[in-house]
Amino acid sequence: MLKKAETLQQTLIDSGFSWNTHKDAFAKHQEEITELNEAIDHEESHDRLLEEYGDCLFSLINIGCRLNLDSNVALDIAIQKYEKRTSYLYRKASELGVKFSSVPLETLLVWWKEAKDNF
Repeated sequence: MLKKAETLQQTLIDSGFSWNTHKDAFAKHQEEITELNEAIDHEESHDRLLEEYGDCLFSLINIGCRLNLDSNVALDIAIQKYEKRTSYLYRKASELGVKFSSVPLETLLVWWKEAKDNF
């Protein structure tokens, strides 16, 4: 689906039916995030949340297309990075002999920073 979104976004960009600059595209993306946040705050239906979430994803893909970034590659890089960091958190909990779910959020955030600095 990411490739389909990229193809559509690139077609729109190439045809001139798009924002003039990446800053304009970022502003549109921020607008979409605001709309999603408002839908959450107003406890909109699941279908409405899906629609707004999809708009956020689609507008972000527009930015990636403008920067000649492959969304699948970018997402894969992010997943690999987060898997390493998450693995680090579980390993720390195991080394301390504690159940991961019992570690306070504040501690997890400290460990996350450690993982981020190392991975």
